[in-house]
Amino acid sequence: MTPVQRAALSLLFSMGTLSMPMLMAQQEAVPSAPTPAQVLAARKVFISNGGDDDWIIPHQLHAPNLTYNQFYAGIKSWGKYELVSSPADADIVFEIRSYDSREARLEVHLSIIDPKTRVTLWALTREVEGASRTATARKNFEDCMNLLVGDVKKLTAGPS
Repeated sequence: MTPVQRAALSLLFSMGTLSMPMLMAQQEAVPSAPTPAQVLAARKVFISNGGDDDWIIPHQLHAPNLTYNQFYAGIKSWGKYELVSSPADADIVFEIRSYDSREARLEVHLSIIDPKTRVTLWALTREVEGASRTATARKNFEDCMNLLVGDVKKLTAGPS
């Protein structure tokens, strides 16, 4: 091995050894921030229809208030919350809406809002997989909504 090759090998070895602690530090998990107490303690929920961007919803899915109706049904069937008809009666508000993302895909966004302060306590977003067939588009939308309700279930389960 020539002196140049030895120097290059030594340099590579020392750089690898020095960068190892930095790589290990990057792999450490960031501690989870706490879930707001209002979200964990809520028993009464008002579900607000934040609207749909009708022009982006694929024609296979087009139905008035589809996002709201699907989310409402998912939360109601879960049975954790008493669904109330006024935000004033609620511990928290779930505002559900669909909109077009930057990539011209349908996204569903849920804001969890404190009805007293109107502060968004938490937000969740899911993307609907695209489809060319009506049956597939419906299934993908339902899957997205089920995942979003699942996200709410995980969030409200509290610290694991």
